[in-house]
Amino acid sequence: MTDQQKATAIQMYGNPDVPTPSLERLAARGTQYQYCYTPQPLCTPARVSFWTGRYPHRHGSRTNELPMPPDERHFAHLLKESGYQLGHIGKDHCFQPVDYNLFAERSICGHLGPDEPEDSGEAEVVDWLHNDSQQTPWSPAHWAINPNPADSCPTAVLTRRATRFLEKQTPDQPFFLWLSIPDPHEPYQCPEPYASMHPPDQITLPPWPDDDNAHRMERLKVFRRLFGFAEMPEDQIRRCVSIYYGMIRFIDDAVGELLDTLDRLNFSDNTIVVFTSDHGDYAGERGLMGKSSTLYDAMTRVPLIVSMPGRVPEGAVDHNLVSLLDVMPTCLGLAGIDRPAGIDGQMLPGTGDDPPRDAVFAEYGAGGPRLHLEDVADAADPIWDQMTPPIPFLRWREAEGHPKMVRSGNYKYIYDPMDETDELYDLDADPWELTNLSLSPEHAGVREDLKERLLRWSICTEGGRPTQLFFDPETGLNTEKSFLP
Repeated sequence: MTDQQKATAIQMYGNPDVPTPSLERLAARGTQYQYCYTPQPLCTPARVSFWTGRYPHRHGSRTNELPMPPDERHFAHLLKESGYQLGHIGKDHCFQPVDYNLFAERSICGHLGPDEPEDSGEAEVVDWLHNDSQQTPWSPAHWAINPNPADSCPTAVLTRRATRFLEKQTPDQPFFLWLSIPDPHEPYQCPEPYASMHPPDQITLPPWPDDDNAHRMERLKVFRRLFGFAEMPEDQIRRCVSIYYGMIRFIDDAVGELLDTLDRLNFSDNTIVVFTSDHGDYAGERGLMGKSSTLYDAMTRVPLIVSMPGRVPEGAVDHNLVSLLDVMPTCLGLAGIDRPAGIDGQMLPGTGDDPPRDAVFAEYGAGGPRLHLEDVADAADPIWDQMTPPIPFLRWREAEGHPKMVRSGNYKYIYDPMDETDELYDLDADPWELTNLSLSPEHAGVREDLKERLLRWSICTEGGRPTQLFFDPETGLNTEKSFLP
């Protein structure tokens, strides 16, 4: 799993600039799912959903401050109970301490270096991010070239640790490894030669309209204002995208090393291999970088490749709508382990007997009060150059409203009862979601059908935990006290 990698950032999903030969090699051994959607485009809720097979409003982790509920019986529990040896290497942003003893080996490294003291002798090589964070603003508007050799950077270090974990395994002991690479999430940085692989002036940027704020939900306007994207020159966006693509090329080489290791250890013929990401990144779309609380494809559509010789169709490209929720039950089914009752995921097309989905859903927020443009009007200017992220605004943005999305066929509908604007897109005719059709008389029937579909889904899957918001919108201060409007 990578962090914040949108599907269309690579050639396999339509990007003309970013080849990924190792991922193509994996896809040749299995199936590439063209239309996989995350249930929520935010790190912790997406990852908890990945491990539980349930929507965020069902398991209750709906902001980054709420990790795995301690009473959840998730994927790792089921594997451990079935005799698997578990490894967890890389970014966490998911589990509680009570879950740590499920893993025989843990080596956790986030965006700012190791989360815990290391005794492997490699801790110092991932300290660059931590040191640099004291000098570089924490913002999706900044980029840097890592001055260290590539083999001493986090992606390479974590891949070596994953290789060592695999080398400890034996053919008679089933194992599971979650390699969770923190890239290409910001801070956007990578070493050479990757930093120079995509010259900024040669990048194909997606189109965006002159007035992208027109007929959009207010949350997009707030994000653009918070980080000053309206005033940002195009060359700065191009530099960020260039580094973002370099980070992905670095990851692709790491995937190749892991595939080589599986081949060398003779594990390839009976190992399920999955490549995916938790959510996306604008990566130049709409003249933006990073992630926000919108539900555009840049945020919600992620790559998904699954292989298992003899069980998953090889060299196939599947165009059904699928969800990140489906990875857990698919792996369990392929491994002969019963899926738990009460989950929202199902086996992926081509791997079992579940019928294909006719719609996919995603959500954001936790029902918190709305964040208006006037609320951020007095924010530090320029906020994108601050040394620390604007935590109160970020937490408010994570928790506000009830935005939900449904995609069925070629149409996507986005609705939040707290916003005056809803959004409808024909993704076949308008893949960049530039023309909102919600007021189009010709599409009124589609809009009403999808709105009803969202309502039925919300009602049928209700019953989750209440969510703390961790901020007080009246004072702008962080708080551990639950705030309910």
